Amino acid sequence: MPPFDVVVVGAGPAGSAAAGLLARHGRRVLILEKDRFPRRKVCGDFLSASAADALEVLGLRDEVAAEAEHIRRGALAVAGGPEIPFRLPEAALSLSRERLDARLASWAQSQGAQARFGALVRGLERSPEGFHVRFSEGPNESRVETRRVVAAWGRWDAMDRERAQHDRQARGRRFLGWSREFAPDEDGAFAGRVGLYLFPGGYCGLSRVEGGGVHFAGMVEDSTRKRLAPGWDAVLAHARESNRPLDRALSRLTPSTDFKGAGPVYLAAKPPTEGGALMVGDAAGVLDPFSGQGLACALASGILAATTLERGFSGALAWDDVPRAYAAAWKDRFRQRFGWSAAFRHLVTRPRIARAAARWAGGRLVRSAIQRLGTGGDAARVNS
Repeated sequence: MPPFDVVVVGAGPAGSAAAGLLARHGRRVLILEKDRFPRRKVCGDFLSASAADALEVLGLRDEVAAEAEHIRRGALAVAGGPEIPFRLPEAALSLSRERLDARLASWAQSQGAQARFGALVRGLERSPEGFHVRFSEGPNESRVETRRVVAAWGRWDAMDRERAQHDRQARGRRFLGWSREFAPDEDGAFAGRVGLYLFPGGYCGLSRVEGGGVHFAGMVEDSTRKRLAPGWDAVLAHARESNRPLDRALSRLTPSTDFKGAGPVYLAAKPPTEGGALMVGDAAGVLDPFSGQGLACALASGILAATTLERGFSGALAWDDVPRAYAAAWKDRFRQRFGWSAAFRHLVTRPRIARAAARWAGGRLVRSAIQRLGTGGDAARVNS
């Protein structure tokens, strides 16, 4: 019998959710995380109402809500076009990934999961009883056996490249992401609201997080970035020049950190399973950040993986059927969201189309996007 029932590769929201729920059921769980927490992460730091529902399943909703900024309204500013105000049907939460990820990983350990930070997974190999997982901690290399693997290693990990997976994403549109922190806005202009800004070749957003600081995150197509001068300051200048509301918003803020970049980012779904491993969070596909549903889908997919695996451990589902059942359930929960996300991406990353759509549809377009991209009820469905 392998020493672990499940090894979870990655301690982000998806991995920690899966690990904690499995440990809660008495399963022997090991989390291997290459970073050490807390750590900055390029992300919108936005927890939609459905993400809050997922936190409720974990028993963390009230705790996170007590610390986070509550977001109830916002505005979408189209480059050279109108600024469209909107209200969210339910309040969202805004909390830095430093706080959120550290809290989720601590919760998973409190449920009984073991965790090793600074542990970089090098490879997965099938074995008669499950998997051999190779990983290194500094100069030391180790191997551990497990019955199942949950892959929560993020959007484009070395594991993907090493195993030559997802070549079709490499032929698609490449994006780069960034984030930066600003000091608290003295006049409270961003209290309870999110600002979304479109510019030629990309988009970005501003929202307050815990403590009143303002979080800034965005995406830019690699082809656009290559036409600009090197560095994130050039990308920011390009965005501000084309979007006056963004320029006005940033002119009243003072940076408190440098830019942090990430890439390449390929906005597409991947196979939900690979070689018997269950893919969760961004490892199963990266949803467009403008949707505001990335963290919601990450948490819900981690819950789904834990629920499906527990059915296998308990005998309610044939063990060999676990990957197939998970893949089918993942597609049922999330595949449509990726389709709608791609459709709206074609609007928001093409300035002329975006301006025409904003003038013609305006608020109806934003309401449609919120409705189509939302994942309301997913956490409850996954947990049932």
